[in-house]
Amino acid sequence: MKYEIRWENRKEAIFDENGNRISDWFDKIYSFGLVSGESDYYVAIKDNKYAIFDKDGKMISPEWFDWIKVEIEGLVRGQSPYYIAIKYGKWAIFDENGKMISPEWFDWMDTNGLVRGQCDYYIAKKDRKWAIFDKDGNQVSDWFDEIGADGLIKGESKYYLAEKDRRYAIFDIKGNQITPEWFDYIRKDGLVRGQSPYYIAKKDGKYAIFDKDGNMITPEWFDYIWEDGLVNGECDYYIACNKDKCAVYHKSGKKVSEDFSIDYMKEVLKVNFNENLGIVEVRDRNGLYGLPKKSIKSIDFNPVYPFKEEIIDYTKLLNIWK
Repeated sequence: MKYEIRWENRKEAIFDENGNRISDWFDKIYSFGLVSGESDYYVAIKDNKYAIFDKDGKMISPEWFDWIKVEIEGLVRGQSPYYIAIKYGKWAIFDENGKMISPEWFDWMDTNGLVRGQCDYYIAKKDRKWAIFDKDGNQVSDWFDEIGADGLIKGESKYYLAEKDRRYAIFDIKGNQITPEWFDYIRKDGLVRGQSPYYIAKKDGKYAIFDKDGNMITPEWFDYIWEDGLVNGECDYYIACNKDKCAVYHKSGKKVSEDFSIDYMKEVLKVNFNENLGIVEVRDRNGLYGLPKKSIKSIDFNPVYPFKEEIIDYTKLLNIWK
């Protein structure tokens, strides 16, 4: 069944494809949901208040709210049975039966996670602090200065990145801190985003790679480390630089290439490793603006575990016995 919104006497209502009016007249009706074909629900506005109705015209929200966050997520968009409602400047999550599932009204809520159908968790803000709650209203993290949506909340992994006193640490779904300390900065690539068991941390202006057990796997702290390769879960190698020299390293910490100029790594778009051939291709931005193609530079390295098969000439082997 197709539906459309019609306007009459400064009011709007929904009609089906047979011309039957299936809703009351409201000040405004969002096209998201029933009319767009995303769900059986729609949001209507009356006297600057918002409510959700089903296709039979039944109001399913428990009351008219100051706002219902519908533009990008939730029940009306067909993503989950949940939606965010705002009242007196506070935020709460409700389900399709009109039940409030958040334990209280919060100052703010993250738009990812539970409401978008990505996981069973969401981030709430209260008194300038952030914490994670599950769909049953249980608090599953401590309160931090900030919590990133990457990882657990986006359904990418069981980890999340938290900030406290301008320092960063990674925690798991049970609230355990898995980083050995609080760092100056931690990149989201790798462990948090579910790409690999590794992550890059920054301390005193230097970078190192750690695994999920808190072990530092780089042989030293570097001026910079690229996430391409090992950290992004693409292979067992990565590129690290100190001052104006860079090299390819294996996850064991072994240096497997000669030093090359950091100029190779300027304006980098992508680093591709070919473990079988022992070649790194570095694609930079040269050529993107008016030139015919991207600039590609190659770097040789020696694979720690080469997979090149030796070709055996069985004919010559047999000739030995003649």
